[in-house]
Amino acid sequence: MSEELRQTIPQSIGKYTYLKLGETTIKQLMENDLIPKRSYKGLLRKKPDGIVFFQKSVKAVVEYKAPEKLRSETDVRKAIEQELDVAKALCKILIVTDGLHTYWINALNGQEILDTKGNVINTTFDALNVKNVNILEYLIEEIDLSIDESNSCIRSYQNVDPTPLANKLWQTIWAATGKSPVKCLYNVVELFIFKFLSDLRVLPQDVSFENVYEKSLVSPEDALDYYARNTRVKIKRLFPKGADGTTIVNGTIFVDENGNANLSQSYLFAYSLKHLQDYSEEFGSLTKISKQFKTKLYESFLKQEVEALGQYFTPRVIVQAVIRMAGLDDPTFSFRGKRICDPFCGVGGFLMELINLNENVMDAFRPDASGHIHEGFVLNGFDKGFEKDDERTIIMAKANMLIYLAEILFQNPNCTEEFAALFNRSFTLFKDNLGSFGYVEPFTNPEKQYDYILSNPPYVISGTKIIKDELRKTAKTKNKYEVNAVGLESLGLEWIINSLKPGGKTFVIIPDGILGRIVTSSKNLRKYILKQCYLDAIVSLPVRAFFANYEHTYIIALTKKENPALQQNFPVFTYLISNIGERLTSVRREPIDDNDLPEMVRLFKIYSAARTMSKEMLERVSKRCKIFDIQMFRDSDHWVIDRWWTEEEKIEIGLSAAPQAVSKSEMDRAISKFQAALSSYEDFAEMIEKSISNFKRVQLGNKKLFKLHIGKRVLKKNLVKQNETGAIPVFSANAIEPFGYIPDKGRSPSEYNSVLWGIDGNFNFSTIPKGRKYVTTDHCGVIDILTDDIIPDYLLFALYEEKRNNDFDRSFRASLTNIKKFQIRIPIKEDGTFDIEEQNRIAADYRELCKRKERLDEAKAEMDNLLSHYTKL
Repeated sequence: MSEELRQTIPQSIGKYTYLKLGETTIKQLMENDLIPKRSYKGLLRKKPDGIVFFQKSVKAVVEYKAPEKLRSETDVRKAIEQELDVAKALCKILIVTDGLHTYWINALNGQEILDTKGNVINTTFDALNVKNVNILEYLIEEIDLSIDESNSCIRSYQNVDPTPLANKLWQTIWAATGKSPVKCLYNVVELFIFKFLSDLRVLPQDVSFENVYEKSLVSPEDALDYYARNTRVKIKRLFPKGADGTTIVNGTIFVDENGNANLSQSYLFAYSLKHLQDYSEEFGSLTKISKQFKTKLYESFLKQEVEALGQYFTPRVIVQAVIRMAGLDDPTFSFRGKRICDPFCGVGGFLMELINLNENVMDAFRPDASGHIHEGFVLNGFDKGFEKDDERTIIMAKANMLIYLAEILFQNPNCTEEFAALFNRSFTLFKDNLGSFGYVEPFTNPEKQYDYILSNPPYVISGTKIIKDELRKTAKTKNKYEVNAVGLESLGLEWIINSLKPGGKTFVIIPDGILGRIVTSSKNLRKYILKQCYLDAIVSLPVRAFFANYEHTYIIALTKKENPALQQNFPVFTYLISNIGERLTSVRREPIDDNDLPEMVRLFKIYSAARTMSKEMLERVSKRCKIFDIQMFRDSDHWVIDRWWTEEEKIEIGLSAAPQAVSKSEMDRAISKFQAALSSYEDFAEMIEKSISNFKRVQLGNKKLFKLHIGKRVLKKNLVKQNETGAIPVFSANAIEPFGYIPDKGRSPSEYNSVLWGIDGNFNFSTIPKGRKYVTTDHCGVIDILTDDIIPDYLLFALYEEKRNNDFDRSFRASLTNIKKFQIRIPIKEDGTFDIEEQNRIAADYRELCKRKERLDEAKAEMDNLLSHYTKL
C-alpha cells in the first residue's frame, strides 16, 4: 500500500466516499482492491487527484488544478484531455476543478454535462474540502443514471420528483379549509397514496384513480362518496390494520372520523384530483419517486408547525448525520440479527433514512419467490396516542415507509399484505398516557433490548409530574425510573439507556437542559449516564437547527457498559457545528455550501477507531473539534461543551462574531424584530383582555367556589427518594416543580381540581388535577376549585392576569389572607352562569400568548447580545 493511501482519510459525500489522492497510481489502486482488476493499458502509472466511490464501484474521477492552470478555454480542455482516458477506464464522470470553478465532463465522450434544461452544470466540487454534500450526492447520482456515450444531459424522467405537486395540493387544501399544516399534510399523503397505488396497478380498475377522476368530472359529490365507500375500504383491505388499529391512510378532511364522505368538501376533492391528473399528463406516473422527494416530503410541511406532532421535527440532514455517525450507512455493516429502535419516532425519519442511505436495508425488504418478506433484523418505531388525532402520526410513519419502498412495491404489487405486516411490525402506537415510557420489557428482557437506538425525544417540562406520578403508580413501571431528572427528555434518555443491550449504542438529540442544569436531579442523570454507559461524544448543533425553534440542542453518543462497575479510560469526542448545509435563518431552508456535518462525521469515525491516540491529530485538523479527558465530565457541574471553547476560539471558527462585526443595519434589524415581537405580544394580550366582554368578578375568598389552604413545614431530613414505594411530591415556594418527596402514609388523593401558588419567591402558579396525591409546605398555597363550572386552565390565566395588579414580594407576601382578597374575572352567559366554553377559548388563547412571550424573550436576548457588541466608532 502506498504511503498516501495509508494517510488518506476518506470523506463522505452522502452515500459516496471520496478519496483525495495525487501520488497514488492506477496500479496501486488496483493492487489495493480499490478499483476493478482488469487491463489498464498505458494508464497504470497515471495518478488521479481524487476518486469518488459507491461501495466498490468508481463513480467519478477528480482532476484538481491550481486556479492559474484553468484561466482559459485552452487550459480547461487540456486539463480534461489529461485525465479523460483514466476517467473513461474507471467510470462515466470526470470532474475538473480548482475549488472555485468546476467542470463536469462525460468521460465516455468528453462533452460537458448538462442539466435537464440544457444548461452546463457548474456546481462547485472543492477537491480539498468537500462541503456541499447533499447537492453533490444528488448530482452524482442523477448524472450517473442519465449519461451514456450518446447522451450528456441529465434525463428528467429518471425519477419523478412530485414536490411541486405536493406543494400545490397542500396549498389548495389549506386555502380551502384553513386547517393546520399537519392536518393538510395527512390528506396530501392520502391522495398521493391513492394515485401511487393506482399507478402501480395495486388498486383494481373499478376503485382506481382513473375511475374516480372520471366520476369527479360528472359529479364531485358522487366521486367523493364512491371514494369513501369503495376505494378507501379497498386500500384498508389491501393493507390491513396492525394490532394498534392503524393502517396507511388517515385523512379527515374528505371523510369524517367514521370514514363517511364529507360531501361539503366534494369540490375541493375534485379539484385536488385534477391537480394529480394534470401532473400525470405532464410528467407521467408516480411509480418511480425520487429519493430527494421521499426525504423532503414531510419535512417541507412539518417545519411550518414544529410542535404539532408533540415533538420537534428533526431536519433530515441531521438525521442522516446521526445515521452516519452510527456507521449504519456503511455497505459492509451487517444488519443480520440487529435490533434498532426509535422510541419517539414521530413520522419515522430515523428508521426510514436507513433505507435511503443503505441499499442493503432496501434489499432486505424485497419479497422472496413465495412473496414473503424476511428482513432478518428488527426496526421498531414507537409513538403514543389514544384519540383519533393522535393516531395520525404513526399512520403517517407507515405511509412514509410505503413511499420509501415505492420501487419494491412497484415490482411486487401482489404482496400488499406482506408490506402491511412489515409496516405494522415496524411501527407501533401505544394507546395510553405513558406511551413508550410504559413499555419497560426491554429493561429486564435481554431478547427485547436494542443494539442501536437513534432518537429525538420530546422536550417537555410542564406536566411532566403527571407522567412521573403515573409511572410510580402503575405496577409494571413502578421503581423502573430511578433518576427523576427534569423533563420528558430526561425520562426518554433513561428509557433509552435501560433498553440498550450491553455494548449497544445510542445517538440521541437532547436539549441543553440535560447538559446544563445544575439542580441535583439533573446532576444525578449525568452521573447515571457515566455509571451505565461510556460517553463517546457530545456534538453541539446550531441554535436554529430545528425548524422555528431556538432550543439549543446536542447529539449525545453513548455505549452501554457490560458492567456498571467498569470505568471509562478513554477521552470524549466533542465538536461545535455552525452550519448544516441549509440557510437556518430562512423559512424555506435553502441549501448552502457551508456544512460542518460531514467533517464532524468524518472526524468522529477517526476518533472511534483511534480514541486515545486521536486527540492531537483531530484537534490539528479542525478547531471545531476537541477531545476532552473523561475526568472533565466527572468533575464539571455541567457538560455544555460550548463553554469549554474560549471566546477567541469561537470567533476564529465563526461561531461567535467579533464585536466590530455588528453593523448598524444588523442592530436595526434586531430592534425591528424585537418591536415586532413586542407588538405581537401586546396586541394579542389586549385582544384577550377585550374579548372578555361579559364577566363577573369573584373573590378567591368565596367559600362557595374555592377552598384556600396552605401546607405545613416539611424538613429535608423527612424527604425520601422519588422512586421509593409510595413516595408523593412536595411543593414549596416553587409551585411548578416538586421540592422533594415524602412517604405516602395513607394520604387521600385530592377531591378537587386545584391551583397551587408560591407564597414566596416568584409567586408562580400550577394546576393539579383531582385524584392526585401531593403535599404542600408552608411556603405553598392551594386553591381547591369546588365547582366544575370553573376550568383550572382558565383560573391559571385569571390569576396571572390579576398578578400584574398586585406586586407581591417577601415584604408583601402572597399569604393566605392577601390571596383571599384577590378578585378575578370569570366569563358568564346571558343568564349569569359561568360560561365554560368561553373559559376554554380564553385558556387556549393564553397558551398562545405564552408562546408569543417566549418569542419576545428570544428577540430581546438577541437584541441585547448584539447591543453588547455594537459600537458606532
